Amino acid sequence: MSKQENILQIIPATGWVAVYDVDGVETAESVVCFALVEGEGRGVRAMRADGKRIAFADEAANFLRVEELSDFEDEDEEEEEDEEDEE
Repeated sequence: MSKQENILQIIPATGWVAVYDVDGVETAESVVCFALVEGEGRGVRAMRADGKRIAFADEAANFLRVEELSDFEDEDEEEEEDEEDEE
């Protein structure tokens, strides 16, 4: 957690992923829950499994965004189709 943040509530995040940039390629990791946090303000942050602990998804340097898994999969399919069209 960041500076003096408290988790007020956690809710499941079925069907959501955190998207990361890994060597120029977007990859997704499952989000396990969303946490309502309070610190300098209130906000909702995604959390993912990180080994034996759960960490905030946005703390990774290569974090891009959180989105629904179905949207991420649709983007992958569109990119594959575009690559096939270019050949």
